[in-house]
Amino acid sequence: MNWSMLIPLFIGCAGILQGTMNRQVAMHIGVAQATLITNAVTVLICIGFYFLVKAQPQLVPEFFQVKAPLSTYKWWFIFPPIFGFCIIAGMPFAFAKLGAVKVTVLLIAAQMATSVVWDFFVEGIALNTLKIAGVICALISVALITLAKNN
Repeated sequence: MNWSMLIPLFIGCAGILQGTMNRQVAMHIGVAQATLITNAVTVLICIGFYFLVKAQPQLVPEFFQVKAPLSTYKWWFIFPPIFGFCIIAGMPFAFAKLGAVKVTVLLIAAQMATSVVWDFFVEGIALNTLKIAGVICALISVALITLAKNN
């Protein structure tokens, strides 16, 4: 078994738990404060991780190694944190309005469609029938979940 397949499974579970728990926090203190707390803690974790990797690089795979000084920062590096903020602020709101199942199915369908486009245009990975069929199945799932009555 390819153990790296467990990473997206874990992240998928963590994403749902993070969003639903942030919704609970947001109901008590508001989305703005919940987002602030979440991102502040994330920054602290990232700082700790950065210094761990700098001090003990042998503890992590090469992919995580520091490869260039921060002075090589490019202007477009701002987009990942903007997207992360949108996820952290948007998921609790979406869960509150639609429920976890609808949000998750919509999220997965959007991720599948976006990843196929990214792979094709950015990575140069060809489309094939199975990928297209997978995206169509995801979109059908969105339609079925959307049509289902909220009970």
